[in-house]
Amino acid sequence: MPRDPNRFAAPATAAAALLALAGCTAEHTAQPSASGVCNPAATQRLIGGIKPNDQDAMRLTGATLVRQIAPGDPVTHDLRDNRVTIETDPDSGRVVAARCG
Repeated sequence: MPRDPNRFAAPATAAAALLALAGCTAEHTAQPSASGVCNPAATQRLIGGIKPNDQDAMRLTGATLVRQIAPGDPVTHDLRDNRVTIETDPDSGRVVAARCG
């Protein structure tokens, strides 16, 4: 009986497609949910709360860059619409200021 050389083609193709989709899904969920532009209203909701990690800050504000600082830390004054700056009191761990830029 001759062997069909294509008998494994369909299962192999299906497995490759599933792996590719799984990779896309994992990558998509790790990205910020917004357009990459920081939402000023969302930054104000951070004030008074516990310092978020960078991933949560991006998800909550839509920014793609996060700058975590303490009160009085020197920072550049270049304005970037995709960055959120979060100022946290080191003693309490609470956000005292948050702004886009």
